[in-house]
Parts: sequence; C-alpha cells; structure tokens
Amino acid sequence: MNCTKCGTPYKINDAVCIKCGHILFDPKSSTVALRIDPNLVRLRRQRTETGVLSPERTVTLLIRGIAERFIFEEGTEIILGRTDLLSDSPSHFDLTRYGGHDRGVSRKHAVLRFKDGVMLVTDLNSSNGTVLNGTRLPSNEPHPLKDNDELRLGTLPMVIRYDEMPGMVTQIVKT
Repeated sequence: MNCTKCGTPYKINDAVCIKCGHILFDPKSSTVALRIDPNLVRLRRQRTETGVLSPERTVTLLIRGIAERFIFEEGTEIILGRTDLLSDSPSHFDLTRYGGHDRGVSRKHAVLRFKDGVMLVTDLNSSNGTVLNGTRLPSNEPHPLKDNDELRLGTLPMVIRYDEMPGMVTQIVKT
C-alpha cells in the first residue's frame, strides 16, 4: 500500500507516513482522538515591513483541572472543538480528551483570535452554544476575553488566564 499524499509505501500497521506524516487510514471508517501539543504548533508569526516581530499574548486555558498553554501572535487564531480528521488545519485544539464529545462540543465550536492586541472568542455556529461568564454568545460575533473569564463550550467549562506579557513590569503599590 502507498501513502495517498506522497506515494511512499507503508506497512498495514503503520498509522502515519514516515516521509510526509500523513495519517494512513480512512477517517470515515475509523475513530481516533489526536492531541496536538500547542508547544509544538507555533502559530505563524507575522512580521511588519521593518522586520519587527508582532505583539504576542500567552493564554492558559484551565480545563477540568489541566492547564493548556498557547502563545498567540498578532493575527493568529486557534479553533476549539473536536478534531476533524478530514480537516488539515494545524491550528485546531482537540477537546475530546476533556470529554468534549460527551459534553456537547462541536468539531468546530469556537475560535480564539488575537487581533489588535485583544483576545477574542467567536462561536462558530455550534450546536450547543458558547457561554461567556453566564451569557450565551450569538454565533459569528467576536467578544473580547479578560483574565479569569469563564468560557463554556456546550457543557465543558474552562477558565481563561493571561500570563504576563514579556517586557511588562508589575508594580506593587503599598498603601
């Protein structure tokens, strides 16, 4: 048998092509949960005309007691949902391991986007909705996120935490 993407021969028990990394099974007849490590997937960095790096924001999602950390750069986004093996988007975070399927998370449920220095969440017309601090969000409308906001996709809750931005100085004021 040969890889459908690059044509490299493979053995029947191989899950991934050794040459191109393509998944070697038919996703229509199989079910697999994949976890993409956000530390390995660096969202594309955009450079200005002067070659200066764009601003970035480090975000931690606290999901069922586990912290998942992402580094967003200006203009980048990540889709929150369950992995869709028919999609080849590297910027997709799979919530299946947190009970996403049982808790009503859609394959493409919501998107987190860092734009103009603001972190935004947009519901992607999900079946079971996205709730921000107790208020259901209308589909396809971006909403800003603040530190410690509670986001619920279907019935899967998570808390948004911002790490300090590089170069920021924290002042302690004594009264």
